[in-house]
Amino acid sequence: MSSFIKVLNEGYVRLVDHMGSDLTVANAARVSYAKQSLELTERDVKLIKFLAREGHTSPFRHAIAQFEVYAPLMVARQWLYAA
Repeated sequence: MSSFIKVLNEGYVRLVDHMGSDLTVANAARVSYAKQSLELTERDVKLIKFLAREGHTSPFRHAIAQFEVYAPLMVARQWLYAA
């Protein structure tokens, strides 16, 4: 997972680690119904699209990605204030 995406002149973004998947999101959405999928199905994909379209964001918090971002200080500060 050490591939870099170059941005700006000398900057880059790199995926350091991740936890969870699309299946994690679908299972998190169904937890109150005591339902769980073992493999990602078309039904799960439709559920994920529905959640995103309708603004149900809490199941997406179960999947996490960690990035390394190298950017000029002025860009990093703007990014911090935008968050």
